[in-house]
Amino acid sequence: MSINLRNFDLNLLVCFDALMSERNVSKAAEKVFLSQSGMSHALNRLRALLDDPILMRTEQGMMPTPRALEMEMPVREMLNRINRTLYTQKPFDPITTDRRFVLYCTEYFECVVLPKLMAHLEKVAPHCSIVAEILTYELPESKLTSGDVDFIIGVEGLMDIPKNLMSRNWMQDSLVCLVREKNSKIGNRISLKQFAETPHILLSILGSPFKFTFLDKWLKKQNLQRKYSVTTAAFLPAALILAETDYIMTLPRRMAAKLVEIMALRLVELPNTPPNFQLNLIWHPLYEKDPAHIWFKEQLLSLENSLNN
Repeated sequence: MSINLRNFDLNLLVCFDALMSERNVSKAAEKVFLSQSGMSHALNRLRALLDDPILMRTEQGMMPTPRALEMEMPVREMLNRINRTLYTQKPFDPITTDRRFVLYCTEYFECVVLPKLMAHLEKVAPHCSIVAEILTYELPESKLTSGDVDFIIGVEGLMDIPKNLMSRNWMQDSLVCLVREKNSKIGNRISLKQFAETPHILLSILGSPFKFTFLDKWLKKQNLQRKYSVTTAAFLPAALILAETDYIMTLPRRMAAKLVEIMALRLVELPNTPPNFQLNLIWHPLYEKDPAHIWFKEQLLSLENSLNN
């Protein structure tokens, strides 16, 4: 016998389970909060659809047919499975999870944030792994939707974020200049005029020349414009060039401090009050309730305080 599920009211299976459990129409009706007439109607529909009496009145009370007995346990197990699926969310255990989290991020995140993140995860989630892909101007929205990418860490003002995605301002960093240690032309602070006239090393981030748009807009309001001598694709080659020249480079303070630690470079404070470098955290609302997603976002957000200290 074949039954088309499109024509089968699956609520009848709840009634069937109650009838088999109680062997009584009135008690079965009370169990699922139906009237007695409603349960009688459900029993009649089941009889018609299954072409079987289901329950028969005997001297010992209502007794199930062989067909009903055959269906009883499979139907009950199926209903329990559905109930667990709908109402019991599997808890997320960071200690045992082997979940892989995929991030699209900038080189700044890889150099400044990722080392601290991995040191933290090594302690609290030793079996999980991270895949960090370098972000370009082409936002991987379809990968966020499919779940192939968990989070995007972008730079405020460098990309348009679709309205259907979730985002929040995350981590800020101030901007500073770097010069080589032996640069005798520039002291510990640079004037606006000197900043504009000194040749700059320009970083190419997100796949195109990156001019710290917010910084150049700030300069433009003061009728100034930077002069660029070379464009590179990453912080390290830019720093290597800087160590051999009297150029300057503007970059976030935390990244600059890391380069100073490993190379003969020094920090130079920018004039006045330049705008801050701002990271954004971007994700898809489809995964707002996913326990693993919630946990990982909390780990990212908690890093903000540790980096500020």
